[in-house]
Amino acid sequence: IIPDITNIFFTNLVRGVQDVCENYGYSVLVVNSDDIQEKESSYLKLLYSRRVDGVILTTAGYREEEEFPKEELLLLKKMNIVLIDREINGMTTPIVKVNNFGGAYSAVKYLLAMGHKKIMYLAGIKKTKTNQEREKGYLTALREVQINWKNELAADFRLDTAFQKIVQYWSQLKNSDDLPTAIFSANDLMAIGALKAFAQLKLRVPEDISIIGFDNISFSDCTYPPLTTIAQPTYLMGQKAVETLLKVINKQKIKKSIELETELIERDSVGRWKVSR
Repeated sequence: IIPDITNIFFTNLVRGVQDVCENYGYSVLVVNSDDIQEKESSYLKLLYSRRVDGVILTTAGYREEEEFPKEELLLLKKMNIVLIDREINGMTTPIVKVNNFGGAYSAVKYLLAMGHKKIMYLAGIKKTKTNQEREKGYLTALREVQINWKNELAADFRLDTAFQKIVQYWSQLKNSDDLPTAIFSANDLMAIGALKAFAQLKLRVPEDISIIGFDNISFSDCTYPPLTTIAQPTYLMGQKAVETLLKVINKQKIKKSIELETELIERDSVGRWKVSR
C-alpha cells in the first residue's frame, strides 16, 4: 500500500519489491491510498479478507500510534506488516527507512558551504515523520552556524503544488530584500516544480536562486539545469522491505529498524552565492 504510484520515488521502490518477490515465488498487488487514511483502512480490510501473506505499507500521513483508528490498529497487529519510509511513533512494527535527518542536514550544510544564508525549506506533508526528520535536519544545520533566518513553504510532496506555491510566494514578495537565495526541497518532485516556477518567473537557476532536492529520482539529471539532490536508495529499500517481511512471515529473527544512508549528488542547480542581501 503506497500513497501514489505516479510519484517516481514509489515507482522505484515497488520495482525493488517486485524483483525480490518474483525470486521467492510471490505475486505483488499494488494499491494507492492517495494519502487518504480512509482509503488505507479500506485496503487493509480488503487485503486481510483476501488472506494475503504480508503487507508492505507506507502510511497515509499517520505520525503516532494513537492516531490510527482502532479497527485499523487491530488489523496491523493481526497481519504480517513491514512499514517503509514513514515511521510511526509508538509502534513496534518493523520499518525500512533512510536517514532523513542526516540527508537533510548534509543538503543544508552544502548550501551553507556555497555561501547561502537565506535558505527556504520546501516542505512535504507536515505531519509525516519523514518530513519532520528532514525539517529537523534543516533547522539543526542552520542552528549550528547561528543563522536565525529560516522560512518554510509546504507543498505536500507534489510538483504542481510546489509550482503554484513558489509562483505565488515570489510574485507577492518580488520587491523584497528578504527573499531566499536557496531552497532545500523535501523531495525532487517539488524541486522540479520550483524549477518550472522560476522559469516562468524568469529567474535563473543557479545564478538567481539555488535548489537542492531529495530522492535522486530517475529524471532529476534531465531537468534544466540538472538537479543537485540527496540520493536515497529507493530500489534497495524495496528489496530490504521484502527480505524483512519474509522473515516476519517465517517467524525468523529480524531487526526492528533498518536505516539506509543517503548521498549528496552534485549537479548544476546549486551555485555559489556572491551577492549579499
